[in-house]
Amino acid sequence: MSIRPIFNSYPGLLSIYLHFPFCKNLCHYCDFYKEKFDFDAQNKFFHALHTETEMVLSAFETEPLNIASIYIGGGTPSMCDPALLEEWIHDINGYAAFLPGFEFTIEANPETLTEEFARRVFQAGINRLIIGSQSFSVSSLKLVGRKQRNKDIYQAFYNARLAGFENIGADLIFGLPGQTIKKLRTDIDRLTSLEPKHISFYQLTVEPGTLLEKNIESGAIVVPDDDACAEMYLLGSHLLHDKKYLRYEISNYALEGFESKHNSGYWNSTPYIGLGPAAHGFVNNQRYSNIADVDEYIRRIESGVLPIDFVEELSARDKLNEAILLSLRTTRGINKENLIREFGEPALSILESSSIAVYLNEGFLEVTDGYLKLTDRGFLVADKIISDLLS
Repeated sequence: MSIRPIFNSYPGLLSIYLHFPFCKNLCHYCDFYKEKFDFDAQNKFFHALHTETEMVLSAFETEPLNIASIYIGGGTPSMCDPALLEEWIHDINGYAAFLPGFEFTIEANPETLTEEFARRVFQAGINRLIIGSQSFSVSSLKLVGRKQRNKDIYQAFYNARLAGFENIGADLIFGLPGQTIKKLRTDIDRLTSLEPKHISFYQLTVEPGTLLEKNIESGAIVVPDDDACAEMYLLGSHLLHDKKYLRYEISNYALEGFESKHNSGYWNSTPYIGLGPAAHGFVNNQRYSNIADVDEYIRRIESGVLPIDFVEELSARDKLNEAILLSLRTTRGINKENLIREFGEPALSILESSSIAVYLNEGFLEVTDGYLKLTDRGFLVADKIISDLLS
């Protein structure tokens, strides 16, 4: 596939997402593309990644590129060889100019985050670390295929701080099998005692085709029902707020000044490139994704072509829908005046629709200082509200 249709002009500002496609353990609920970790496969992947990175970044024919943020997800990035990661970061440095306040994030599973890995990636320039703590209920985690122990979480935070990290975030899941309100309180108390700067607090999702779905359908495990999950979300939000973690998006909470710049870029439609198998990107009004197969990813790059599997150019209506979808997920909401100015009558018809009026009257939406936003009750049914507005 030619790279020119996508990278035909430099948008002036970019973020980068790298998907590391290997895991030691395949969790039952995860539907992200991943393969079992293998040292030889990792080496081949990084060799191909060097080529992909140079092909993509050089295609803009601009130096240096202004980079707003970099995010390394997976998979389990904390399993990778830090020497190979350092070489890739060196590739990026050859093309990039990093903006003030530049954010460089890497994800880590607690049981794989060693002090040496944390120290080396910190010294290489990564300044933000996300620890996949998920829960302190070992029994619940075991039912969904996670093998970490509580001491792994504490050790991971210790290793991260010993290495020099100050900007540390963590993930917390609610709706796990066997989870109760009491257990959720314990999770939040224990996690906030470790003082992460950022917490992603999200509901366990039963994705099609996962082992979790099969186990639920067979009755092997039972997860809390919708009412219980709604109660957990509301309680968790209030408890986090009491601990000074402010919600800025449906599932994201942060101490003041520590909101994720990279994720905020997604919601603000900042252009970004995706590197690695299954990675997604958005550049020059086109969304694209790489093939979700590491062997085919490598074969294509070795053949001199990028591993892009899908490209979609956004229409005006697509952009309007995305603006509504992404803005409503944030606590700030939709700037009504700006939306109408950019999209005209189609935006006005949505903002003045009967669906909006109903949700306003029922207390699921509110308007504050010209912003249409979800209320606490609205966040519980955000997907339905957004679907109704876009239909």
